[in-house]
Amino acid sequence: MLGPQSMGYDRTPIMYSPEGRIIQTEYARESVRRGSIAIGIKSKNGLVLAGLLRVVDLEEPDRKIHKISDTIQAIFAGVAADGRVLISRARLEAEIFRLTYTVPMDLRGLAVKIGDLIQVFTQQGGLRPFGVGMLFGGIDETGPSLQFVDPGGGVKSCKAKAMGDGDSEAIVFLKEKYNDDLTTAQMVDIAKEAIKKAARDIELTEESIAIEVMPYKA
Repeated sequence: MLGPQSMGYDRTPIMYSPEGRIIQTEYARESVRRGSIAIGIKSKNGLVLAGLLRVVDLEEPDRKIHKISDTIQAIFAGVAADGRVLISRARLEAEIFRLTYTVPMDLRGLAVKIGDLIQVFTQQGGLRPFGVGMLFGGIDETGPSLQFVDPGGGVKSCKAKAMGDGDSEAIVFLKEKYNDDLTTAQMVDIAKEAIKKAARDIELTEESIAIEVMPYKA
Protein backbone atom coordinates (compact mmCIF):
# COMPACT_ATOMS: atom_id res chain seq x y z
CA MET A 1 0.00 0.00 0.00
CA LEU A 2 2.74 2.46 0.95
CA GLY A 3 5.49 0.97 -1.21
CA PRO A 4 9.00 -0.30 -0.48
CA GLN A 5 9.97 2.85 1.44
CA SER A 6 7.74 1.64 4.31
CA MET A 7 9.73 -1.57 4.76
CA GLY A 8 11.11 -1.81 8.28
CA TYR A 9 9.64 1.51 9.38
CA ASP A 10 6.15 0.03 9.78
CA ARG A 11 7.10 -2.47 12.48
CA THR A 12 6.68 -0.09 15.40
CA PRO A 13 4.75 3.15 15.98
CA ILE A 14 7.80 4.77 17.61
CA MET A 15 9.93 4.79 14.45
CA TYR A 16 9.72 7.56 11.87
CA SER A 17 10.38 6.82 8.22
CA PRO A 18 12.96 9.00 6.41
CA GLU A 19 9.99 11.02 5.09
CA GLY A 20 8.90 11.84 8.66
CA ARG A 21 5.91 9.49 8.64
CA ILE A 22 4.69 7.13 11.36
CA ILE A 23 3.60 4.33 9.10
CA GLN A 24 1.68 2.22 11.61
CA THR A 25 -0.54 5.24 12.23
CA GLU A 26 -1.12 5.51 8.49
CA TYR A 27 -2.14 1.85 8.46
CA ALA A 28 -4.60 2.65 11.26
CA ARG A 29 -6.09 5.43 9.13
CA GLU A 30 -6.54 2.88 6.35
CA SER A 31 -8.58 0.77 8.80
CA VAL A 32 -10.84 3.80 9.29
CA ARG A 33 -11.28 4.13 5.52
CA ARG A 34 -12.41 0.51 5.34
CA GLY A 35 -15.06 0.94 8.04
CA SER A 36 -18.70 1.69 7.34
CA ILE A 37 -19.35 5.36 6.63
CA ALA A 38 -20.01 7.70 9.56
CA ILE A 39 -21.07 11.35 9.26
CA GLY A 40 -21.48 14.32 11.56
CA ILE A 41 -23.00 17.71 10.68
CA LYS A 42 -23.54 20.70 12.96
CA SER A 43 -25.13 24.10 12.48
CA LYS A 44 -26.37 26.85 14.77
CA ASN A 45 -29.64 24.91 15.04
CA GLY A 46 -28.20 21.63 16.30
CA LEU A 47 -26.29 18.57 15.29
CA VAL A 48 -26.82 15.28 13.47
CA LEU A 49 -24.81 12.05 13.57
CA ALA A 50 -25.50 9.38 10.96
CA GLY A 51 -23.95 6.13 9.86
CA LEU A 52 -24.40 3.09 7.67
CA LEU A 53 -25.33 -0.14 9.45
CA ARG A 54 -23.59 -3.14 7.94
CA VAL A 55 -25.44 -6.45 8.08
CA VAL A 56 -23.41 -9.64 7.55
CA ASP A 57 -25.30 -12.85 6.78
CA LEU A 58 -27.67 -13.59 9.71
CA GLU A 59 -26.01 -11.25 12.20
CA GLU A 60 -27.91 -8.40 13.81
CA PRO A 61 -26.29 -5.04 12.97
CA ASP A 62 -24.15 -3.46 15.69
CA ARG A 63 -25.11 -0.10 17.14
CA LYS A 64 -23.53 2.69 15.11
CA ILE A 65 -24.24 5.65 17.40
CA HIS A 66 -23.43 5.46 21.10
CA LYS A 67 -24.63 7.54 24.03
CA ILE A 68 -21.72 8.83 26.13
CA SER A 69 -23.65 11.08 28.50
CA ASP A 70 -26.92 13.04 28.60
CA THR A 71 -25.37 15.68 26.30
CA ILE A 72 -22.84 13.74 24.19
CA GLN A 73 -23.15 11.05 21.51
CA ALA A 74 -20.38 9.35 19.53
CA ILE A 75 -19.94 7.47 16.28
CA PHE A 76 -16.86 5.71 14.91
CA ALA A 77 -15.53 4.04 11.79
CA GLY A 78 -12.87 1.35 11.72
CA VAL A 79 -12.05 -1.63 13.92
CA ALA A 80 -15.18 -2.35 15.96
CA ALA A 81 -13.33 -3.75 18.98
CA ASP A 82 -11.14 -0.65 19.22
CA GLY A 83 -14.18 1.58 18.95
CA ARG A 84 -15.95 -0.33 21.72
CA VAL A 85 -12.99 0.17 24.08
CA LEU A 86 -12.83 3.91 23.38
CA ILE A 87 -16.59 4.32 23.80
CA SER A 88 -16.34 2.69 27.23
CA ARG A 89 -13.41 4.93 28.17
CA ALA A 90 -15.28 8.04 27.02
CA ARG A 91 -18.28 7.11 29.18
CA LEU A 92 -15.97 6.60 32.16
CA GLU A 93 -14.22 9.95 31.66
CA ALA A 94 -17.54 11.78 31.30
CA GLU A 95 -18.93 10.19 34.47
CA ILE A 96 -15.78 10.87 36.49
CA PHE A 97 -15.95 14.53 35.46
CA ARG A 98 -19.64 14.80 36.34
CA LEU A 99 -19.15 13.23 39.78
CA THR A 100 -16.08 15.38 40.48
CA TYR A 101 -17.39 18.76 39.34
CA THR A 102 -21.21 18.19 39.45
CA VAL A 103 -21.57 19.54 35.89
CA PRO A 104 -21.48 17.73 32.53
CA MET A 105 -18.10 17.44 30.84
CA ASP A 106 -17.64 19.79 27.89
CA LEU A 107 -17.40 17.99 24.60
CA ARG A 108 -14.03 19.39 23.52
CA GLY A 109 -12.50 18.36 26.84
CA LEU A 110 -13.76 14.80 26.42
CA ALA A 111 -12.45 14.57 22.86
CA VAL A 112 -9.01 15.79 24.00
CA LYS A 113 -9.00 13.18 26.80
CA ILE A 114 -9.65 10.40 24.29
CA GLY A 115 -7.15 11.90 21.85
CA ASP A 116 -4.50 11.88 24.59
CA LEU A 117 -5.16 8.18 25.25
CA ILE A 118 -4.97 7.33 21.54
CA GLN A 119 -1.74 9.30 21.14
CA VAL A 120 0.00 7.21 23.83
CA PHE A 121 -0.41 4.20 21.54
CA THR A 122 1.68 5.95 18.87
CA GLN A 123 4.80 6.40 21.02
CA GLN A 124 5.28 3.21 22.99
CA GLY A 125 6.88 0.03 21.69
CA GLY A 126 4.79 -3.11 21.84
CA LEU A 127 1.53 -1.25 21.26
CA ARG A 128 -0.38 -0.61 18.07
CA PRO A 129 -2.44 2.48 17.23
CA PHE A 130 -6.22 2.31 17.60
CA GLY A 131 -7.73 1.57 14.19
CA VAL A 132 -10.71 3.91 14.53
CA GLY A 133 -11.69 7.47 13.82
CA MET A 134 -14.24 8.94 16.22
CA LEU A 135 -16.77 11.75 16.04
CA PHE A 136 -18.13 13.18 19.28
CA GLY A 137 -21.21 15.34 18.89
CA GLY A 138 -23.45 17.13 21.33
CA ILE A 139 -24.59 20.30 22.99
CA ASP A 140 -22.62 22.04 25.73
CA GLU A 141 -22.29 25.57 27.10
CA THR A 142 -20.81 26.73 23.77
CA GLY A 143 -23.75 25.34 21.78
CA PRO A 144 -23.55 22.51 19.21
CA SER A 145 -20.09 20.94 18.99
CA LEU A 146 -18.61 18.30 16.66
CA GLN A 147 -15.15 16.92 17.46
CA PHE A 148 -13.13 14.49 15.34
CA VAL A 149 -10.41 12.29 16.88
CA ASP A 150 -8.12 10.51 14.44
CA PRO A 151 -5.95 7.38 14.99
CA GLY A 152 -2.88 9.51 15.63
CA GLY A 153 -4.59 11.29 18.54
CA GLY A 154 -5.26 14.53 16.70
CA VAL A 155 -8.44 16.40 17.69
CA LYS A 156 -10.25 18.78 15.35
CA SER A 157 -13.42 20.84 15.68
CA CYS A 158 -15.58 20.33 12.59
CA LYS A 159 -18.64 21.81 10.93
CA ALA A 160 -19.20 18.57 9.02
CA LYS A 161 -17.15 15.40 8.74
CA ALA A 162 -17.32 12.03 6.98
CA MET A 163 -15.10 9.02 7.66
CA GLY A 164 -15.12 5.44 6.48
CA ASP A 165 -15.64 3.68 3.17
CA GLY A 166 -16.62 6.21 0.51
CA ASP A 167 -15.77 9.23 2.67
CA SER A 168 -14.25 11.20 -0.23
CA GLU A 169 -17.56 11.17 -2.12
CA ALA A 170 -19.45 12.08 1.04
CA ILE A 171 -17.10 14.96 1.87
CA VAL A 172 -17.50 16.46 -1.61
CA PHE A 173 -21.28 16.39 -1.14
CA LEU A 174 -21.08 17.87 2.37
CA LYS A 175 -18.92 20.76 1.12
CA GLU A 176 -21.46 21.44 -1.60
CA LYS A 177 -24.50 21.46 0.70
CA TYR A 178 -23.21 22.83 4.01
CA ASN A 179 -24.15 26.16 5.56
CA ASP A 180 -24.46 27.27 9.17
CA ASP A 181 -28.20 27.93 8.92
CA LEU A 182 -29.23 24.33 8.19
CA THR A 183 -32.17 23.02 10.19
CA THR A 184 -31.92 19.61 11.82
CA ALA A 185 -34.35 18.23 9.20
CA GLN A 186 -32.13 19.53 6.41
CA MET A 187 -29.05 18.03 8.06
CA VAL A 188 -30.78 14.66 8.30
CA ASP A 189 -31.58 14.77 4.57
CA ILE A 190 -28.02 15.80 3.69
CA ALA A 191 -26.52 13.08 5.89
CA LYS A 192 -28.71 10.40 4.31
CA GLU A 193 -27.85 11.56 0.80
CA ALA A 194 -24.12 11.68 1.66
CA ILE A 195 -24.30 8.09 2.92
CA LYS A 196 -26.05 7.01 -0.28
CA LYS A 197 -23.28 8.59 -2.35
CA ALA A 198 -20.63 6.90 -0.22
CA ALA A 199 -22.38 3.52 -0.41
CA ARG A 200 -22.23 3.60 -4.23
CA ASP A 201 -23.84 0.37 -5.47
CA ILE A 202 -25.25 -0.80 -2.13
CA GLU A 203 -29.04 -0.77 -1.98
CA LEU A 204 -30.04 1.19 1.13
CA THR A 205 -33.22 1.30 3.18
CA GLU A 206 -34.29 3.55 6.04
CA GLU A 207 -33.40 0.71 8.45
CA SER A 208 -29.82 0.56 7.19
CA ILE A 209 -29.03 4.14 8.22
CA ALA A 210 -28.65 5.10 11.89
CA ILE A 211 -29.54 8.72 12.75
CA GLU A 212 -29.19 10.76 15.95
CA VAL A 213 -30.61 14.31 16.02
CA MET A 214 -29.64 16.85 18.69
CA PRO A 215 -31.59 20.12 18.27
CA TYR A 216 -30.38 23.37 19.83
CA LYS A 217 -32.14 26.60 20.74
CA ALA A 218 -29.96 29.51 21.80
